[in-house]
Amino acid sequence: MNNLFLKKIIKNFNISLKQYDNYSASKYWKKSINKKKKLFKISNLNNFRNNGLSNNIDDFYINEDKSKKLFENLKNYCGEKFLSSLLETKNVGQAKKTQKFKNKFYTPTDLFCIKYAHELKNNINLKKINLICEIGQGFGLLASKLLKIKKFKMILIDLPESNFITAYYLKILFPKKKIFTDIDLKKKRLSKKDLKKADIFIISPWTNISDLRIDLFINSRSMMEMNKKSINNYFKLIQSKINIGGYFLCINKYYKDLVGYPIEFHLYPFDFKWKVIVSKRSWMQPAIHFFLLKRLENDDLKIKLEINRIKKNYLKLVKKDKFFLRRMLPISFYRFYKNIKYFFLKDE
Repeated sequence: MNNLFLKKIIKNFNISLKQYDNYSASKYWKKSINKKKKLFKISNLNNFRNNGLSNNIDDFYINEDKSKKLFENLKNYCGEKFLSSLLETKNVGQAKKTQKFKNKFYTPTDLFCIKYAHELKNNINLKKINLICEIGQGFGLLASKLLKIKKFKMILIDLPESNFITAYYLKILFPKKKIFTDIDLKKKRLSKKDLKKADIFIISPWTNISDLRIDLFINSRSMMEMNKKSINNYFKLIQSKINIGGYFLCINKYYKDLVGYPIEFHLYPFDFKWKVIVSKRSWMQPAIHFFLLKRLENDDLKIKLEINRIKKNYLKLVKKDKFFLRRMLPISFYRFYKNIKYFFLKDE
């Protein structure tokens, strides 16, 4: 990789850290980053998928046997040709626990991202999608799969620590693509004029995209780890910047409370201007919901019925929860208990 681009990655990272706001990093994020804060060096990027930098982003908890079963299941579902076309011949980041198919590498995280890409391909006319914005991209794995399907313009919004490894990962995979980061933009603003200057834009949540209209928003397994203020702000962004006829893919757990209080999927602030395209439990992840929506000009109250169905799925899972209080208390009581605990212990 060009040394100038590596210097740009670290410069952007250091400047972005100084611009951190006081709410975007949740309790969970702060704890995760604190464990690996010494790893954010250029010298560690080559091995970022085995030295701890991708912890809590990669699905390394899945063992080899289950990984192989996932692969066979996915191959039967979407076909060997499609699956193989989205795998890589080089192990960027030196991921641990990799498997090989012919001359290509895969991890469980790759397989989940390929499944999401396949769902989009099957349910959306991707020829009409030009500008994608992914919120909470991790290190850009899903984006890399989508870019193999079509040369989309991509906006990736995440915190500085994720953007640090995303810029490296995508530049290695797509060396000819021009990548902009926060330091390439004037006045913390990404404009229509900027879109013509690069292919991929990796930016922080505090960078403005005021005059852009997005064809497809994606959030995959990261809103469930955000605090409520961040979720509300992202929904304002999505619901104000999406094109009529555009799409929003939301893949998140029915319930998670790593931020210190409950984050529940059915309470996300969806407005009523959505048509439900796909709503189901996520592939091989029964605690996660896969929700693909199309933006409407007018209200459609059918989404309210779907949100209620999602809530019912959630309640079924609660009855099987290992934690006694989660199983026994009504969700409103348990939510109150967790919020009170959070308030008094100042968890965040």
